[in-house]
Amino acid sequence: MKYTRSVIAQNQAVAAGSVSTWDLPVNPISHLIITIRGLNVTDEATIEQILERLQKIEVLHKGSSIASINGTDLHKLDAILFGKMPILFNQVSTDKAARALSLVLPFGRRMLDPNEAFPASSRGELKLQITISPTETDINNITLQIEAVEMPEAKPKQYLKVTTLSLTPTSGIDNDIALPIGNKYAGLMLYSHTVPTSTSFTATISKAKLLLNGLEQYFSSANWESLHGDLLGRLGHQEAYDTSADVDDVNKYALMDFSPNNADDFLLDSKGASSLVLKVTAGDGNAIRVLPLEICAA
Repeated sequence: MKYTRSVIAQNQAVAAGSVSTWDLPVNPISHLIITIRGLNVTDEATIEQILERLQKIEVLHKGSSIASINGTDLHKLDAILFGKMPILFNQVSTDKAARALSLVLPFGRRMLDPNEAFPASSRGELKLQITISPTETDINNITLQIEAVEMPEAKPKQYLKVTTLSLTPTSGIDNDIALPIGNKYAGLMLYSHTVPTSTSFTATISKAKLLLNGLEQYFSSANWESLHGDLLGRLGHQEAYDTSADVDDVNKYALMDFSPNNADDFLLDSKGASSLVLKVTAGDGNAIRVLPLEICAA
């Protein structure tokens, strides 16, 4: 088995608020590597500010989305899947200093897994589309490097699909989030705008449970702190790598894990289901994002 790594975009300038599209290779693809580069504006742009420039990253197959995620969430997804945080280059506060950050957009839960990758496609069917945020307050002169890692001899049986669902909840009650049905699930990545901090335990996602066809499934009730702890358990201790960073760099994220033993024994199968609903008890009315980690047949 061999793999091939090639450049799709070489230091391509992208304007604020722009949407850029590239054709992707036709061979089975393990993952894409997306590197965002830019220059500090006045002082040091934080990793959060740089990630926010990647407003939307989407992969479309025949016009249908098989990946839809922002840069901030992709950074955390990489940590969950690969057990390590992507690191920001050149951490300096000099005005106009060069900065860069590389992210992996995966089509499998492991890199270079010949059984789990996006399958071969025809020319022009598979496209990458990236939307750059309109604000240039913290980092500007954005350029992108995009590389694809193909496995020409692979015949994958399945691939990872990651999309984003958003909700502004009503505080103090249960809020329903309808999830896609028809595929197996490796997990649900959760984003809670408000999380316990200082002297408050308030979390936008205070509690959550999962209902399949109206019946509790796997998670009959789970607290934010415990779900966040599950995510930290996958990562292990993550040392902060600059003086401004919180040691818990994933503090607004949690995980409903259907592969806790790193095997496929407990994947949630929604094939044939009439409904799959995440029910969230909201501690306040701020933003929630849910990213289903679906395993789709190739």
